[in-house]
Amino acid sequence: MSYRSTIARQPQQLASSLAAIEAELEKLDLAPLREGVLGITGIGASYEAAVVTAGELQRRGRRATAWHAVDLMEPGNPVDAIVALSSGGRSVEPVTALRKHAGVFSIAVTSEGDNPLAEAARSSICFQSGADATPSSTGYTGTLLATGMLSDALCGKSTDWRQLTKLAGQVLAESAAKMERAGAIFRQRRAIDCVGAVSALGTAGEAGLLIREAARIPAGATNTLHYLHGPMEPMDSTTGVLIFGDGRELKLAQDMAEIGCAVLLVTTNTEIADKDNLTVVRVPAFENRIARALLDILPAQLLAAELSDAAGLTDTKFRYRQTDTKINKA
Repeated sequence: MSYRSTIARQPQQLASSLAAIEAELEKLDLAPLREGVLGITGIGASYEAAVVTAGELQRRGRRATAWHAVDLMEPGNPVDAIVALSSGGRSVEPVTALRKHAGVFSIAVTSEGDNPLAEAARSSICFQSGADATPSSTGYTGTLLATGMLSDALCGKSTDWRQLTKLAGQVLAESAAKMERAGAIFRQRRAIDCVGAVSALGTAGEAGLLIREAARIPAGATNTLHYLHGPMEPMDSTTGVLIFGDGRELKLAQDMAEIGCAVLLVTTNTEIADKDNLTVVRVPAFENRIARALLDILPAQLLAAELSDAAGLTDTKFRYRQTDTKINKA
């Protein structure tokens, strides 16, 4: 399964996952998640999805925090319930976190369901995202769809997820039309920063992970306003930045372009335009931060693929496979 083909398959896969998640939610007793503090946890891409999810729950008035799974691997009493994210369900850290907090109500969000994380949790949602590639695309967006629909079920306000699955195809097509331009200005940059706020910080984190994995370019994520207080100092005409947002992010994108940085801005704003080394991808507006994040990540996926191809790394597997991060199948 190639990375680009998995990216392209996402609109159809999301529609299929939507039906699976609806059926899963109908079977669940969500009462233990309706009060108290929710801890949303994961590792790698799943942690970035946790950041996105916690931001949306906070917007809706829920006390929710994103936790690195490694920070829950020791017993304690930090939250009243845990939502653990892992597409494959075999990452050691979130499984250990649930086992260490066996007295806390937990729900696992995984793709196939038959895995150690689902077994360790009190309940689970299986979103059936199908085959994935390296880096992950369907697993990440499937996770967001599941947590988005779970958030709706908890908070009592519905989002038009069917519309979103259709818009995903539109955003992919419009983003693809910008990738030759973006690829040209980002090529051979020595480092790439990814910037966003609240839930978009999770999107930035996932974008940075994709670039590191697919193109082997150093990349990292920073909160928008925090970025202004020093982290942007190393940036110049040899670096690039991906920016997600509609507020202070607009001026930041223009300022970074002026100093020679390659800039990709993902925004709903219709006034800012491509200019020199600034490329703008417009996405539809969604009040729901998880829905917005699901669309925002699509141009980042395509840019990672573009940079991977340019570096001669198309569909190259990880160089540094670890032997102690996954629980093997019996």
